[in-house]
Amino acid sequence: MKGSVYRRGAKWYYKFRLPQRDPSTGQFPWVTKGGYDTERDAWEACREAMRDADRNRIVRPSQQTVGDFVTDWLTAVQPALDASTWRSWSDYARWYVIPHIGGERLQSLNEPVLLQFYAMLLAKGRVKPNNDAVMYTHWAKLIASGKPPPTPRELSTACGTSIHAARDAVRRYKAGLTPRTLTQGLAPKTVRNIHSFLHRALADAVAWKYISENPASNVKPPRNPRTRRHVWKP
Repeated sequence: MKGSVYRRGAKWYYKFRLPQRDPSTGQFPWVTKGGYDTERDAWEACREAMRDADRNRIVRPSQQTVGDFVTDWLTAVQPALDASTWRSWSDYARWYVIPHIGGERLQSLNEPVLLQFYAMLLAKGRVKPNNDAVMYTHWAKLIASGKPPPTPRELSTACGTSIHAARDAVRRYKAGLTPRTLTQGLAPKTVRNIHSFLHRALADAVAWKYISENPASNVKPPRNPRTRRHVWKP
């Protein structure tokens, strides 16, 4: 297997033929990649790519998007996951990943894109409605008008929430606990959970030879802020 490099404009490129035939065409496919600043960089990348090809680790070019991959991946791994984990990861994909970076080509996903994605989630990523605040507003309005507090079933029907959420809400409100004010951004812990989900999915993308490396491995998710614990005094 022999490779070559060539210059196009200000950048260098390499190309070589794969040692295995493509079953669909019967031809030996070409592998090309560019964007290198020097001829030496292109040769080093070419030799590394040919070594991967010899070990059958070459990644074929693909137009698959992040959204398509994540959707297929969730279907593939569902039997191996706990139901709660799969449900949480499906929510992360549906609410955050697919709407914001789902259109990115999987093979173009890199560290800067992930960092910008996490920063956006921290700043204005909240999309789920604050059902606790909605239920409390309805509860407080009835109390202020002199009416008896609603039952969990009445609160659930009026606010469109589950009966379990309404029961917990009624228990909190009777104990004097009011909802926290939520910002437009997600909590750092939630963003860390989304990062863990993406890291696992992209690790499988590497194993399945869809991408050559996992960009999430080189990104640090946001830290959870430390909170001072209240210690009892004598």
